Amino acid sequence: MAAGRPVVASAVGGLLDLVVDGETGLLVPPRDVPALRAALERLLADEELRRKLGAAGRERAREHFSWPAVTAATIEAYEEALAG
Repeated sequence: MAAGRPVVASAVGGLLDLVVDGETGLLVPPRDVPALRAALERLLADEELRRKLGAAGRERAREHFSWPAVTAATIEAYEEALAG
């Protein structure tokens, strides 16, 4: 995502927090090879969708997962723990 490329991921674990289906990438059910194939074919056939998902994914990665964003979230968590 950070490279601005569209993502196809299995809808499991932390990937559900990273990828917003249809917005920053495409999620498919785990171990569903036909769904994975369909998602990849969809991206290959639609240049505009690839651009849209790639740009949105890059922005999400920058906003939520860059070092400044992760550092700020970590400090906030520590401050909340200390205040509690």
